[in-house]
Amino acid sequence: MAFLFILHRHSDMNLKGTILNRKACRGIIFSHGKLLMIKSEKYGEVKFPGGGISENEKQFQALKREILEETGYLIKSRIRFFGSTLEYAKDFEGLFDIFKQESKYYFCEIYDFQSPLQLDGYEVEYGYQPLFISLDDAIKTNESVPSDDQIPWKERDTMVLKMLKDRFHEN
Repeated sequence: MAFLFILHRHSDMNLKGTILNRKACRGIIFSHGKLLMIKSEKYGEVKFPGGGISENEKQFQALKREILEETGYLIKSRIRFFGSTLEYAKDFEGLFDIFKQESKYYFCEIYDFQSPLQLDGYEVEYGYQPLFISLDDAIKTNESVPSDDQIPWKERDTMVLKMLKDRFHEN
């Protein structure tokens, strides 16, 4: 796959205004028949491990770093591209008119050994914990969580979960 979808989080955005561009990478990790996701104790949603690519950081370095920090698992070097998404939203800090994020999703494999998590401040606040979950249960979990501006990734990642389900023809 290549391009998956475009998501407009708010209908009243000035698309011709100033833009904050963010590039991110996310891991799709199946292990022993389950999907490795991050679950928030605060809101209850699940999301793919991954995050933003820092300045002067290569994409696969960021993917490896983010997955290790959020899950404690080290990914193997065999990485396969699944697809990318594009999101437009209001910049929550109010510095730009638009927050534009491109997320690239990759199939990854992990080693069995788990290291301690290295979570950022908001990740600790949200109570993030790695979780192995079936694809169906991940979709059901996110569909049961109300939409909230504090968890804007829920809609995007739920759409990707459903695309994976369609791809693998799970019932």
